[in-house]
Amino acid sequence: MVSLADRVAQCVIDRYLKLPKRGKPTAKGTDSVKEEWTVLAGFVIEDTGTNELECVSLGTGLKCQHRQQLSRFGDSVHDSHAEVIARRALLVYLLDQLCNENSIFTKITLPRQLDTKYKLHLYTSQCPCGDAAIGPLHATLDTDHLPQAKRRRTEHSDSVIANRIVRGHQGFDSLGTLRLKPGRADSIPTMSMSCSDKIARWNALGVQGSLLALLILPIYISSIVVGDLFDHSSIDRALNQRVSSALDSKHMPDGYKANECAVLPTSVEFERSQLVLRARNVDIVTADASIYWQKGLQASVALVNGVKQGSKHAKGQCQKEKLRPSICKLSLFGQFIAIAQELMPELLKTTWTYKTIKQRSTKYQQAKALWLDSDQFKDWVQCPPEYEAFDRTGNV
Repeated sequence: MVSLADRVAQCVIDRYLKLPKRGKPTAKGTDSVKEEWTVLAGFVIEDTGTNELECVSLGTGLKCQHRQQLSRFGDSVHDSHAEVIARRALLVYLLDQLCNENSIFTKITLPRQLDTKYKLHLYTSQCPCGDAAIGPLHATLDTDHLPQAKRRRTEHSDSVIANRIVRGHQGFDSLGTLRLKPGRADSIPTMSMSCSDKIARWNALGVQGSLLALLILPIYISSIVVGDLFDHSSIDRALNQRVSSALDSKHMPDGYKANECAVLPTSVEFERSQLVLRARNVDIVTADASIYWQKGLQASVALVNGVKQGSKHAKGQCQKEKLRPSICKLSLFGQFIAIAQELMPELLKTTWTYKTIKQRSTKYQQAKALWLDSDQFKDWVQCPPEYEAFDRTGNV
């Protein structure tokens, strides 16, 4: 009998294989061919009544933007790691479900509630970067020859961040530590927390985030299914134990909790994973592009440097609507406003910015404040307000 974990993994991989080639890893070069590798992640809905599984969103990717590359208009994606991409695509799916007659939500009044017959599972082809991966990486990497940090011209705030938070591939004896992307010390630090840290956040505050929390109750992951570099104790510590310790003595608002997701291994291989390609004894290189897809989207969308592949992002200008990724903050904000106009028009009597409307999600903000007040997560690097000061049209 096939395990639930293998079924979840296969469900995401099968959906990935049906998507077009654009943005997927491929062979690069002519004389010296190198095979691109990436991470695949996806969210799967389980109907516990029928035991049916359905992949509702997925993403691939390994890249993220440093501060000098960020847009103030919310029209690009700052973090293109697979788990983050898949979750942003999930948000689009959840918003679509609010207007769907055959919705996964049951409660008619706001905030809506996920039908209790459904469970949400997260699959990732490789152990999430950050604290969860420390044990497996320490066992496989030659830590004596890891790249050292280079001197770079960088903004003061970036220097402070780099000194306050551990980088992904450094400090292997610092378990439970918040970590920034990317892991390599010789790369420019970003303001993006590791995937381990972000999934831990979802275990505390739900996958829906503050914007959607105005419309739906918190949604938590039932299980995380991990492919390569699986280590149950490391993953459980990073995603579950840190959260339970942080919230142990705190009284969270109704609907919020320290979620404990099951941590499950899978034997199903992803053909473009780093370990699978290495086993073939081929030269490998990280993929430059990411892709995302969610149920309802006809084809996947490819991203490079946080924008649609092939589009030109004019610095200092907001991208036109048709050129923006549908999972960027500005596009999600626009989709939210369109739905909120029907479901809660009183909210929109004032012209809000993305930042100020998120602050209206009172219970979410209360839960977030309690979570950030913990020793485990007090040094979380939050997005500077100037990068969320845009309105629904992208004006700042």
